Amino acid sequence: NDQNSYDPHMTIAQFDNQEKLNEAKSSLTLRESFKFPVQYVYILQRPYDNDTTSFHISYQLPLGPVLQPINSKHLNCVDYKLQELFQTMNLYETDESYQRKQEKFKKLSSCFEQMFNKDTLHCFTHSFLSYGSFRIGINGQDLDTVFLLNELKSIDNETTFDRTLRQLKHDSNALNNHIVNLLETQINVNLKNEIIYYRKIQALFPIISILFNDQTKVEIFVQIEINKEQSSNFQQSIHGIYEIERLFIYVRFPPIFQHLLAFIRAWAQHVGLYGQVYCYLGGYSWAILCAYICHTYLSPIKSLSSIEHFSIDEFFSLVQKFFSTFAQFNWSSQELCLYSKSYKQMTLSNKSSVHNRGSMRIISPSPPYNNTGRSTTNSTRDLIIQEFQCVLQLLDSVNIITCEDKMNALKQILELNNDFPNENTKSLLQLTLSSENIHELDEWIGWIKSRLVRFVNDCEEECHLIIQTQCSIEYQSNNTEAFYSLAFQLDSQTLDQHQNFFRCLKKCLHQFNLYPNRKKSMKVSYKIVSIHDWKLERMQPKLQRIIK
Repeated sequence: NDQNSYDPHMTIAQFDNQEKLNEAKSSLTLRESFKFPVQYVYILQRPYDNDTTSFHISYQLPLGPVLQPINSKHLNCVDYKLQELFQTMNLYETDESYQRKQEKFKKLSSCFEQMFNKDTLHCFTHSFLSYGSFRIGINGQDLDTVFLLNELKSIDNETTFDRTLRQLKHDSNALNNHIVNLLETQINVNLKNEIIYYRKIQALFPIISILFNDQTKVEIFVQIEINKEQSSNFQQSIHGIYEIERLFIYVRFPPIFQHLLAFIRAWAQHVGLYGQVYCYLGGYSWAILCAYICHTYLSPIKSLSSIEHFSIDEFFSLVQKFFSTFAQFNWSSQELCLYSKSYKQMTLSNKSSVHNRGSMRIISPSPPYNNTGRSTTNSTRDLIIQEFQCVLQLLDSVNIITCEDKMNALKQILELNNDFPNENTKSLLQLTLSSENIHELDEWIGWIKSRLVRFVNDCEEECHLIIQTQCSIEYQSNNTEAFYSLAFQLDSQTLDQHQNFFRCLKKCLHQFNLYPNRKKSMKVSYKIVSIHDWKLERMQPKLQRIIK
């Protein structure tokens, strides 16, 4: 601002007069340097035309790409009663669990560095990064990571390893398989005695799934970026990395955001609304919704103690705002955005197909501003809205006057269960997936899950069907067979005679058969059953099913 210039500075102390300043100077002089940890930078603000008004904290910005985990021992976090509530509801990750994940991440990082480094590669670089719940600092079942191999423009001083990768780069499937095999070899050589198994799973990206002896599970997404002719104005999106870092800018106060996201994420998983592969919202979309609520409804605070004393009453109000805001949001015609200043308003016709795709438009705050809810369909959108409304109905039916009332209401929200199949459905399409061992079965399931969104979209757009997707896979206890179901509002006889539906199903089965690494033992079959017969069948004494 030309009229009101401001020089950024750090204020150590303020004094009423020069005499008091002189008295304190000696104690402010540093004779020896010292180090101390800094987790956040606090952005202070006050009206530019009134320097008598006290500063308040507008934003609490984290330093570093990974947020500190929230737990009952987290200082400068929230009120201790809210921490006790989270502890009771098992929403915190234990220190032991977090430390185990940190240890596995460091070991894998060191393991991959042995093969992918500056001595062996001159034309490629690699990164091994965490993302998801571990990066956000909330409790998660697995440690999600991404291994990125990136081709450089320069081709000087090519190594033998570079030459091998460059020869494969025009066949993406061959290159993916080669990199995955190298990573598996490194894991086997360095960590063989520490792991129970490692498996390859094929989805949108190749995935390596590892289970360690201490039951820590790590998933490694493998992403390979090859130079293309066309240039891009946007930084290449690494699976879930840059986007979540940009999101931290908007949440105002990360510890409060982390608590809200941990609560909402647990609720979404309990009621069966979690997972992009099942046409619901993924973790990043839920994070954007929580960031929107924090950005909109959290007021600037006077001091750090206001964060430390963030109470159950205040948290309950934030949760209530979440469900009321998004239950009333016009999802059919509006998009939810956390716009940055660099965002240029685009007409609907000018937006990319990725931006427009999906029945819930939840726009990433990072370029190129893609729709993170692009997997949602009209059916799953309506189910999500119904569950938002269901929570509001619950809150209307219980007392929410005292702090104790609000604690009980929060607990009841997390006690809501997954209603699959719901009362509006009449028939099911059940897929049976099989292979000769659990390793091949997981690989086969990963591929099939990556094809589900297209099938559900075809059923909606071409057949005008209303569908409820199951948000989990059911494994037989022998681990060579698994089941996945989709529920329809048509009765089984009508669905069985629906020509357009079978045309879509045939196209979907063809997609399954296109899996490039498919083995003869990988099989899929289907049947259409009524909800009544499905429930009767599940009551029969058979092999135990395990939901994953």
